[in-house]
Amino acid sequence: MLGIPPDHGVLYGIIYYGIGALILALLIRAIASWFRIDERFAFIRFLARLTDPFITPIRRIVRSVGVIDLSFLIAWFLLITIQILLLQALPTGW
Repeated sequence: MLGIPPDHGVLYGIIYYGIGALILALLIRAIASWFRIDERFAFIRFLARLTDPFITPIRRIVRSVGVIDLSFLIAWFLLITIQILLLQALPTGW
Protein backbone atom coordinates (compact mmCIF):
# COMPACT_ATOMS: atom_id res chain seq x y z
CA MET A 1 0.00 0.00 0.00
CA LEU A 2 1.17 3.48 -0.73
CA GLY A 3 2.00 5.65 2.25
CA ILE A 4 1.57 2.88 4.80
CA PRO A 5 4.62 1.43 6.53
CA PRO A 6 5.02 -2.32 5.87
CA ASP A 7 4.74 -3.29 9.55
CA HIS A 8 1.20 -1.87 9.89
CA GLY A 9 -1.99 -3.72 9.11
CA VAL A 10 -5.37 -3.24 7.55
CA LEU A 11 -6.93 -1.10 10.29
CA TYR A 12 -4.08 1.39 9.89
CA GLY A 13 -4.87 1.64 6.17
CA ILE A 14 -8.60 2.03 6.78
CA ILE A 15 -8.03 4.92 9.19
CA TYR A 16 -5.33 6.50 7.03
CA TYR A 17 -7.25 6.37 3.74
CA GLY A 18 -10.73 6.79 5.24
CA ILE A 19 -9.97 10.03 7.03
CA GLY A 20 -7.83 11.08 4.07
CA ALA A 21 -10.87 10.68 1.79
CA LEU A 22 -12.96 12.81 4.17
CA ILE A 23 -10.29 15.51 4.13
CA LEU A 24 -10.21 15.41 0.33
CA ALA A 25 -14.03 15.65 0.19
CA LEU A 26 -13.88 18.63 2.52
CA LEU A 27 -11.30 20.34 0.32
CA ILE A 28 -13.28 19.72 -2.89
CA ARG A 29 -16.44 21.04 -1.26
CA ALA A 30 -14.66 24.17 -0.06
CA ILE A 31 -13.25 24.85 -3.54
CA ALA A 32 -16.69 24.23 -5.08
CA SER A 33 -18.19 26.79 -2.71
CA TRP A 34 -15.63 29.38 -3.87
CA PHE A 35 -16.83 28.93 -7.44
CA ARG A 36 -20.48 28.99 -6.32
CA ILE A 37 -21.14 25.41 -7.39
CA ASP A 38 -24.16 24.50 -5.30
CA GLU A 39 -26.02 21.31 -4.45
CA ARG A 40 -27.88 21.12 -7.77
CA PHE A 41 -25.07 18.82 -8.87
CA ALA A 42 -25.28 15.27 -7.53
CA PHE A 43 -21.57 15.09 -6.74
CA ILE A 44 -21.70 18.23 -4.58
CA ARG A 45 -24.83 16.87 -2.84
CA PHE A 46 -22.91 13.67 -2.11
CA LEU A 47 -19.98 15.66 -0.70
CA ALA A 48 -22.37 17.75 1.40
CA ARG A 49 -23.94 14.63 2.92
CA LEU A 50 -20.49 13.21 3.58
CA THR A 51 -18.99 16.32 5.19
CA ASP A 52 -21.98 18.00 6.88
CA PRO A 53 -21.73 15.86 10.04
CA PHE A 54 -18.29 17.39 10.60
CA ILE A 55 -19.03 20.97 9.53
CA THR A 56 -22.51 21.63 10.97
CA PRO A 57 -21.61 21.32 14.70
CA ILE A 58 -18.64 23.62 14.16
CA ARG A 59 -20.82 26.18 12.35
CA ARG A 60 -23.10 26.31 15.40
CA ILE A 61 -20.16 27.37 17.58
CA VAL A 62 -17.98 29.41 15.21
CA ARG A 63 -19.63 32.05 13.07
CA SER A 64 -18.21 33.10 9.71
CA VAL A 65 -15.85 36.07 9.60
CA GLY A 66 -17.15 38.30 6.83
CA VAL A 67 -17.33 36.10 3.75
CA ILE A 68 -14.86 33.54 5.13
CA ASP A 69 -16.35 30.39 6.64
CA LEU A 70 -13.85 29.12 9.22
CA SER A 71 -15.76 25.90 9.86
CA PHE A 72 -14.07 24.18 6.90
CA LEU A 73 -10.63 25.06 8.22
CA ILE A 74 -11.46 23.96 11.76
CA ALA A 75 -13.02 20.68 10.53
CA TRP A 76 -9.92 20.02 8.40
CA PHE A 77 -7.64 20.63 11.38
CA LEU A 78 -9.74 18.39 13.66
CA LEU A 79 -9.83 15.54 11.12
CA ILE A 80 -6.04 15.70 10.68
CA THR A 81 -5.61 15.68 14.47
CA ILE A 82 -7.98 12.72 14.90
CA GLN A 83 -6.18 10.83 12.13
CA ILE A 84 -2.78 11.36 13.72
CA LEU A 85 -3.99 10.43 17.21
CA LEU A 86 -5.75 7.27 16.01
CA LEU A 87 -2.77 6.13 13.97
CA GLN A 88 -0.38 6.69 16.86
CA ALA A 89 -2.66 4.77 19.24
CA LEU A 90 -2.74 1.65 17.06
CA PRO A 91 -0.33 -1.12 18.01
CA THR A 92 2.05 -2.36 15.31
CA GLY A 93 0.44 -4.90 13.00
CA TRP A 94 -3.12 -3.61 13.25
